Amino acid sequence: MDRGVEISFQLNSSREDQALVEALGNLTGNYFAKEIDLQWQIFHVTLEDKKFYKVLFTGKRLNKLHPKYENEIKRKFDELAHMDYSTIMDYYRKESAADSFKAEKIKEIKEEYDLWQDKLWNYI
Repeated sequence: MDRGVEISFQLNSSREDQALVEALGNLTGNYFAKEIDLQWQIFHVTLEDKKFYKVLFTGKRLNKLHPKYENEIKRKFDELAHMDYSTIMDYYRKESAADSFKAEKIKEIKEEYDLWQDKLWNYI
């Protein structure tokens, strides 16, 4: 990926909570959107029999020339992900009440293994 940050993750609990996933992606995105031109998308990915979530953050200043933002986005997402459920959901409700808050919904996608896209092939 030339531009952007991709964060893939699974939830710890057996029940999937889409509200929590949206909270993580949208809180992180809005936090940095105040500073840089940033867009994000949230996906629920099915890869054969596995399911996980992926958040993609993209923007003009978010690329390999500016690794500062790549690291900061990952750090902020991780910080939010380590909060307990009720704390993060209360924080999300408070933040999302603002008129300027942008909320993305989860999109369902299916992926297939593509060995030709595997980074291993770059080294052969």
